[in-house]
Amino acid sequence: MPSEPPFDSVARNWMKTQIERGCSRQEIADILFRQGFSIDTVRKQMGAYYPHQIEKTKDPLQPPPILRNPPKNLFKVDTPKLDLYVLEDFMSAKQCDQVASLLRHHLKPSLVAGEIKEADYRTSRTCYLGQLRSSIAMEVPQRICKTLGINPEYAESAQAQNYEVGQQFKAHRDYFDFNSPYQQNGPEFGNRTWTFMVYLNEGMGGGGTKFHVINQTFEPRKGRALFWNNLYPNRKPNPDTKHSGEPVTSGSKMIITMWFREYGAGKMFLE
Repeated sequence: MPSEPPFDSVARNWMKTQIERGCSRQEIADILFRQGFSIDTVRKQMGAYYPHQIEKTKDPLQPPPILRNPPKNLFKVDTPKLDLYVLEDFMSAKQCDQVASLLRHHLKPSLVAGEIKEADYRTSRTCYLGQLRSSIAMEVPQRICKTLGINPEYAESAQAQNYEVGQQFKAHRDYFDFNSPYQQNGPEFGNRTWTFMVYLNEGMGGGGTKFHVINQTFEPRKGRALFWNNLYPNRKPNPDTKHSGEPVTSGSKMIITMWFREYGAGKMFLE
């Protein structure tokens, strides 16, 4: 995990200016946290202006319950670069076929963060499971939350993506950079913590999920799930989570992805 950056004159002057302007103290602290400064550093530098009420939400990120009592079909990828896991047989072949058949009727061109259409960056079709009036569709996000042990109030709406021949999602990271369209993606819920992805089919050409820093590609397998932590325990984004959906060369690929956030209503973990 990278060391904390120095709190230099640039950071100090920026903080002082924001305080003098009357900006939200909690927002000032949150920006400093996202820049990689620790709770102790931000508390010390802000002094009497430090909003102590936020400390209860700024504890180090804890692993979800599934990692405390891992099932036999869960495998951790052997790398110190990121926390990445493979969960085999998360869904049965029959369940995958039922969900995929339903989703194909509701797909629309995909968008990227900030609702900016990128024809060459993310070439796929998408739909949100939460918008479908189907118990079959709603069962998947419920199962994801229950499996990880994370409260659904900390989750974004589960999303399905379909990739045809030539379509892909170029190398990217799931967390929000401060200089990205972060303010358009519910900043009150914090950054993205865990990503959970499920393959609904297999047998296509290409279409693997490649993690670039470790140079490892995971092939689609019906019912297989991948999940990984986008942040370090200190809540700083982990750049080594860079990944891509490789181009499909034959057939088609369908996946479901669900992202979790730092903050939500109630406790993060399910009882």
